[in-house]
Amino acid sequence: MARPSEAPKPPRAPEDCLLEAVRAGTPAARLRAANEGLAMTPLAKATEVLLLRQIYTARLEQRRFRQALEATDRMVAIGVLRDVAMHDASRAHAALGDFERAIAMQRAAARSAHPARRSFHRWSLATLQHFAGHPDDALSTLQRAMRCSTRDRALLTAHAVYVRLDSGRAARNAETAVEALRASPSRDGYGRFLLGMIAYHQGDEATAREELGSFVARHENA
Repeated sequence: MARPSEAPKPPRAPEDCLLEAVRAGTPAARLRAANEGLAMTPLAKATEVLLLRQIYTARLEQRRFRQALEATDRMVAIGVLRDVAMHDASRAHAALGDFERAIAMQRAAARSAHPARRSFHRWSLATLQHFAGHPDDALSTLQRAMRCSTRDRALLTAHAVYVRLDSGRAARNAETAVEALRASPSRDGYGRFLLGMIAYHQGDEATAREELGSFVARHENA
């Protein structure tokens, strides 16, 4: 009995390449899939940005930060998902050691973001300002982030405590902030880093070692 003929496979679309790039196990495989998708037509602008973001991610993984920045320049120029593109550009500038441009780009990302994402972008801006040695700016930005936050206030409050302690200031609400962060879903991930750094500045080396060790282990296994 003759076997029925199999239906022909549909041609690959840019979205298929995007999915392959997201699932890729190596930077080289990610680049191949993303570049294949970018060569296809028609190509929706949002899909183009997301494919370029996979190139950016691969270049970060390879520590080729200048090429990562070039990918974000193309993302920003397309004009869609602008806050995502500018946030990625900010990270690339920071990786290259240019904190002035990183801060400017992250500030632009916060201004252009949908209100639901504005708190995240302001928190990212505060982080850059802190590491660049501008604690007053960081604290001001964190206050603005708290005003538009709906679920990350415990994390933002703890971050403000860390900035105060790290800059040699008193943080009278430190214990309350730590308790709130420990009880929140934000405890894991970056919350562990904040708990560890607050403990370190309070002289609790055992807790600092435990929390920072958990933070590092989580990222090594990610």
